[in-house]
Amino acid sequence: MRVTRDLLLNLAHEQTAKLAAKDNSIQCVYLVGSLLHEAPFLGGVTDVDLVCVHDRPVKTPREIIRINSDVHLDVAHLSAETFSPPRRLRLDAWIGGTLDKGPLVLYDRFHWFDFTRASAISQFWQTEHTVSRARGFAGRARKDWLSLSEEASPQGLKRSQLYLDALANAANALAVLNGVPLTTRHFMLALPERMAALNLNEFTGSFVSLFANESVTSEQLEKWQTQWEAAYDFVKELPGSPVKFCPTRRNYYAKAVSVLIADHPAAALWILATTWCELAAFLPKTESLYKEWQAFMRILELDSKGLPSHLTGLDSLLDNVENTLDGWLEEAA
Repeated sequence: MRVTRDLLLNLAHEQTAKLAAKDNSIQCVYLVGSLLHEAPFLGGVTDVDLVCVHDRPVKTPREIIRINSDVHLDVAHLSAETFSPPRRLRLDAWIGGTLDKGPLVLYDRFHWFDFTRASAISQFWQTEHTVSRARGFAGRARKDWLSLSEEASPQGLKRSQLYLDALANAANALAVLNGVPLTTRHFMLALPERMAALNLNEFTGSFVSLFANESVTSEQLEKWQTQWEAAYDFVKELPGSPVKFCPTRRNYYAKAVSVLIADHPAAALWILATTWCELAAFLPKTESLYKEWQAFMRILELDSKGLPSHLTGLDSLLDNVENTLDGWLEEAA
């Protein structure tokens, strides 16, 4: 059966009805994410992102519901208190940003959504609010850079994770100036377009140079993907492994990497680097799976030995981000 966007939208409505019938604490369900776009598939795979708003505290903040090997529901469960007061969401790039983008409401028991969204997105793009959201990302990136520079974080895995987090936050500090934050699979596909719209074309090249090098060839990426898949298959079976790495989501990442390797190697590498670091935290340190990840980091010079050579570049990147945000405030004054 051919899976289409229209089919998935119908599925979203059906699943919402089931969720609401099963749980009477749900007062609103709305659709966000890639399915709002005309072309939601990447590598023939997509997910259906639903947000369920409950009138009481939630016990399970996220669940994955399998549809087939290439499609799943990614359901976020949030308490209505998360949205109160709504005006606070003007400073929330994630929740406020998705509300501003115009999600598709699938269920709204008490007409909760319209009031909440109207209050949340009023003045959402006021310069002070926009820059405040951006500074949140930039501040976290600078904090991580400082921790790396002063060697306050442990050697090994933690430092590599911290560095990639700092890079992601630096990019999102600028990305939220004209949209919602960038997410893993589409990160490097959307970043160049976002930066071009801000007349910051040079940022993308500088960004890529801080996590990629000449070793990144199609052949090497394919080898790394095979090793990444082995790590994923190990972690997905562990009790207590992260929901984001459950068996249902394997193709969500793997097929995206496969389709990006030839024409968008930096995008493929970004997915591998960021998710493999998270997977590595669950791998036995003495086993080959962990050592393969270590070799991956070493080749990219993102291990403890290679990272110091990148910190000056990261510092310069963050200076540019901070100067850009200062400029936005000055222009608005």
